[in-house]
Amino acid sequence: MTACAPTSPPQPPLPLSPELRSDLAARRAGGESWDAIGAALRFDPAALRRAAAADPLFAAEYDAAWAGAMQEAEATALRALRKLTASDNEKVALRAAEAVVVCVGRYRQAEVRRERAAGRAVETKTRPDAPRAVPRASAEPVRPASAPAAPRAVPMG
Repeated sequence: MTACAPTSPPQPPLPLSPELRSDLAARRAGGESWDAIGAALRFDPAALRRAAAADPLFAAEYDAAWAGAMQEAEATALRALRKLTASDNEKVALRAAEAVVVCVGRYRQAEVRRERAAGRAVETKTRPDAPRAVPRASAEPVRPASAPAAPRAVPMG
């Protein structure tokens, strides 16, 4: 009886096919390790990594997959926060609502920066029915014009 020698996993095709390139990029952007990808696709993980590094189109495919993965993560987080705004616990609901407002504001700021960087005109005015921000009280109280000015402290040294 002869023992069968273990065979190594097959090598990926070079150049990578568009389908394999897309699958590799999506899996890597999703956080899978090369070992996990190699096992799932039945290719040698080190050979997959080398093939992706040698493929001139992989970086762009990965960047697109990463952007998609980040958008999905942001959407999932925002969905979770929006659910929390309906919490029976007022503190939880308020904190979730504040977080949603901050996230949306930062997204809009980034969007404006991208548009301006691309040289496109950006309209940033608020809706006519939007509530206006109320200015905070100044550090110094407002005094009538007829009242004398308060003496100012002079730094000593």
